[in-house]
Amino acid sequence: MIDWDKKFKTEYDAARAAIVKNSDYERGWQPLVRKLETLMGASGFDAAQEPALGELRKKVTEGPSKTQITEDKGILQAAGGWTDANTGTVSAAVKKRAASLKLLRHIYLQNKSGNRKVWVLSLPTDFTDWPTRYLDANANTVTRVKQLLASNNEHFSDQQRRYLGNSTQQALAWCQKAGIVLADAAAGGTGANPGRDNARALVKRWFAEAGLDDATVNTYITTLTQGFKKIIAMLNKGHFVVTDWVPFRGTTDADEAGFLASEAFTFSSNGEGMDVVYIESSFFTDDPGGVVHGQANWTRIIVHELTHLVCGTDDVNNGQDRYAWYGIGPHAGYPGSDCIRNADNWAFFAADCGGALSDSARSMALKEI
Repeated sequence: MIDWDKKFKTEYDAARAAIVKNSDYERGWQPLVRKLETLMGASGFDAAQEPALGELRKKVTEGPSKTQITEDKGILQAAGGWTDANTGTVSAAVKKRAASLKLLRHIYLQNKSGNRKVWVLSLPTDFTDWPTRYLDANANTVTRVKQLLASNNEHFSDQQRRYLGNSTQQALAWCQKAGIVLADAAAGGTGANPGRDNARALVKRWFAEAGLDDATVNTYITTLTQGFKKIIAMLNKGHFVVTDWVPFRGTTDADEAGFLASEAFTFSSNGEGMDVVYIESSFFTDDPGGVVHGQANWTRIIVHELTHLVCGTDDVNNGQDRYAWYGIGPHAGYPGSDCIRNADNWAFFAADCGGALSDSARSMALKEI
C-alpha cells in the first residue's frame, strides 16, 4: 500500500525545521543558513532569496583558503559532524542538518524573469526516499552517510530542467490566453459580436455536446474562468515545485510502480498544502499514440496536472479513462457535465486557445467515442 504521507511537503517541513535551528550549524555556516531560513517560507520557497542556493552549492565544496573539498565533507562540516575516519556512526541530529542541506543543494529556480518561476528538485538517483528519511533509515555508518552526501547523479538532466521550466512558462501563457477567450465568451449584449461567438464556439468544442442549452454553457464558462484565474494566480506566486516522488524510485510494489510509470500526478485541490507536481518516468517519453508531442505535450501535462492541483478536476472514467488519445470530444455519450470535470479537456482547451494544436491533433482529440 502506498504511503501517501511521504509527500514533498513533509520533507520540506522537516528541512525547514532543521534550518530554523541555524545556531546548531558550524559557526562559519550560520550566516548562510540564516539566508536559507529566509528562503524557506511557510508556503514555499521565496524567489527573492534564490541566490542563497548558489552560495550553498559553492560553499559545500569550498574549504579553508578557498581549497576544494568534496561535498560530503562540506555538508558534514556545516552540520557539525565531519570526521576523517570512516568508522562509527553519525548522530541523528547531524543527519537531519545534513539532510536539509542536501535537499537544498539540489533545488533549482528555473525561469527567473518576471513571474515565470518554477522550482525543480533534482535529487540524486542514489536516494530512494527523501533525504531526511533516507539518511535516517539507510545510512547507519559514516561511510554510507558520506557516500550519499557526495552523490551528484541528479534525477533530471540540465536539459530536462530547462524543458520543465519552459513547460511551466508555456502553461502560464496558455492559461492566460484561455482567460482572454473566456472573457470574450462571457461578453454580454444581444447584437452581433463575432469575437464572442467565436469564443463561445471554442468553449463548446471542448465542453458542450450538440444542443446543450446556453444557460448551462454559461455555467461552464464561469467555472473555467474561475479555474484558470486560480491557476494563473498560483503560478504567479512563484512557489510552484516540480520533482519526482522520490520514494517510488526502485519500487517493487505494483501500486507504486503504476504511479512511477505515469507521466505525472499531483494532489487534487491543494491537498498537499503546497504547490507540487510530481514528474514521473513517462513524462519525457514520446508515446507514438499520443495526440501532441515534445514541448507541446510536456506543457499539456503540466496544465492537466495544474487543473487537478488548483481546480479539483478529475481523470473522468466514462466507460474508459477520458484522455485525449481515446477521445474527449463532447457528445451524448460523453456529455459536457463530464467534460467540465475532466482534466484533459481543460488542458486541450488551453492548448487550443494558445494556438498549439494542429488540425490533425485537434481532430484526433475530439473523437466522439
